[in-house]
Amino acid sequence: MNLEPLIKYLPENSIHYIYEWIGDARLKIRIKSKRKTKLGDYRFDKKTGIHQISIDGTMEPYPFFFVLTHEIAHMIVRLSYPANVRSHGDEWKRIFGELLDQSIEIYPEEIRSQIRRHAQNPKASIGADKHLHSALFLDDEMIEMLLDNLEEGQYFRLRKRIFQKGKKRKIRYICRELKTNRSYLISGQAVVDEIINQ
Repeated sequence: MNLEPLIKYLPENSIHYIYEWIGDARLKIRIKSKRKTKLGDYRFDKKTGIHQISIDGTMEPYPFFFVLTHEIAHMIVRLSYPANVRSHGDEWKRIFGELLDQSIEIYPEEIRSQIRRHAQNPKASIGADKHLHSALFLDDEMIEMLLDNLEEGQYFRLRKRIFQKGKKRKIRYICRELKTNRSYLISGQAVVDEIINQ
């Protein structure tokens, strides 16, 4: 498989890991424009026997490599275990953790300890590990705009809608949309577009 088109999305010297992990598997990787809900996705087409990974091409190289590693771990699980294992079960956690450990030197020194910690018990969603999420995806300005960092009762705009931050429920907040008065669960790792002072 020719992975050369991926090089422009990846950190320097990381492509050899991808080749090693994929081996001779029949894999198609699709680079997508910005996605609102998923950074990456893995699927297996039983009819053709082709593994498919789609990934958000607007990410910076380190998060791109991290998400691609996450999806390749799904493919390795599919190749190594029966089809009925849980998608983010123990098998996937072990394999993803091993891939992160193997490729740790690709990441900047300042986030390696967070990558190592994450590798010990990987989460299905990077958003569930807020420290690693912040280190990989956010600059200082964006960190200030995280829903987690707003006070309860604060008004904010997310896309075209205005909300008021409410109580926390696990990793999400109950937020009331002002226009409809409906409540929504919004991830604490959501970066709001605007903080509204009233």
